[in-house]
Amino acid sequence: MCSQSIQSLCLVEARVIGNMQMMDTGEVDDKIIAVATKDPAVNHITNISELPGHFLAVLKNYFEQYKVLEKKLVEIDDFQDKEAAYKVIEESIVYYKEKYLPGNE
Repeated sequence: MCSQSIQSLCLVEARVIGNMQMMDTGEVDDKIIAVATKDPAVNHITNISELPGHFLAVLKNYFEQYKVLEKKLVEIDDFQDKEAAYKVIEESIVYYKEKYLPGNE
């Protein structure tokens, strides 16, 4: 999250605050939610539970609808706290190392 528009491929220092657990056409597709640490409008947020319910509803609706024209089904399972998000990140790092780093065939 950031109060300003961010260009694609731009690196932004951020703090993880949660995860949106979703299924995208039958595949697990977690979305890590973070806030820009240098943005005073959002950098006070430390956990997803601090976000307004309306913001979470808008985010959920966006991800449920963004592939409708492709006739793909997206289901949002749940919003999770930052501890769950860090677990997803750690599991992803292990998976990446096993799959892509030399010597891990």
